[in-house]
Amino acid sequence: MKALFRSIYELIGAPQPPADTPVYRDVIFPNIGLLNLGISLAMVVVFYYLINRAMGVATFNKGRHWAIFLVLNGLVAFLVTVWQTSAQQVTDHSYIYWLATWNAILGLLWFFLFSLILRKGSTNASTTPF
Repeated sequence: MKALFRSIYELIGAPQPPADTPVYRDVIFPNIGLLNLGISLAMVVVFYYLINRAMGVATFNKGRHWAIFLVLNGLVAFLVTVWQTSAQQVTDHSYIYWLATWNAILGLLWFFLFSLILRKGSTNASTTPF
């Protein structure tokens, strides 16, 4: 799993400064990768199954509502990265914000893919976002 997340997150370049590279590869990349997947899946489940199926909120099934959750998911992914890097006490560097931006983009992608897979189980939003 570490190698998978390492390859995904190092697409933007190697961690900086080089002294912190082992912390990124062994701790931060797997943590933010798994958190990103879990949070994205949870947001999709909340949108499709909790709000639009269990609660039956027929007015919260539009594309703009889905976009709110998409953007919220990207924001949470960004903040999780900043939180994880500060929790591991790595050196402050602009790489942290590039990594957080990349993680937010990946969060948007995961949310979109999970939406395509899980949207059919919703009674009110089975056609959202399309």
